[in-house]
Amino acid sequence: MSNRYKLFLFLALLADTVAANEVEKIRFPAGDDRLPAFRAIPEGDGPFPAVLFLHGGRGGKVGGDPRASLAALARSGYVGLAPMRLEAATLKTEIDQTRSALAYLKNLRQVDPQRIAVIGFSRGGLLALIAAVEHTDLRAAILMAPAPGRGALDRALGRASQPMPPVLVLVAENDTHQADHVTLARQTMQQLRSKNVAAEWILYPPFGPPAADGHQLFFRVRDGYWSDVRTFLTRHLQTE
Repeated sequence: MSNRYKLFLFLALLADTVAANEVEKIRFPAGDDRLPAFRAIPEGDGPFPAVLFLHGGRGGKVGGDPRASLAALARSGYVGLAPMRLEAATLKTEIDQTRSALAYLKNLRQVDPQRIAVIGFSRGGLLALIAAVEHTDLRAAILMAPAPGRGALDRALGRASQPMPPVLVLVAENDTHQADHVTLARQTMQQLRSKNVAAEWILYPPFGPPAADGHQLFFRVRDGYWSDVRTFLTRHLQTE
């Protein structure tokens, strides 16, 4: 093994350790319960802008990488919170949990409550859209391949109106296995624009080898799309 390769492995392990140390497991209040979550807070006194990250999956399944996403957010100067929906729940319960998570995030002493955004992947993308429709004080929303939710996405879009935060929709060109997320993403952007909501979308090239599921693009933090996430957050959260 060459010295250069040994150095590469050392730096990679160091980066993983730093990322892990930035993120802590917590429980936050939600009605009469305390729900599990990951939280990351940048170094310094703040107050910092903040991001609520809503993972994909439901009923104990977790889509995406909440922990790595929060570590990346903290390195960019954002407080991050990722509630973990580990129990089978109805959409109403998930919406209530999202409301509780936003309330908790806004009341953290390290957070500037006037600079909060929401990011969601798949099922979390649906919940992020619903949050953006309900919470007009949010500064931005990023939807990564939002799920249809048996018509819930259409219903949320039907309730969308100004004022609403700017929305960025991300999807890979081959994200059509579980559902036609490309069409869903395009229609989400178009319907929001028809309501005079500032909305844009990015269609990424097919992810992975032939016949791969493009939904997996967002299973990890990858430079290919995360740089667009950073740019959008900087545009809307880093200004007073």
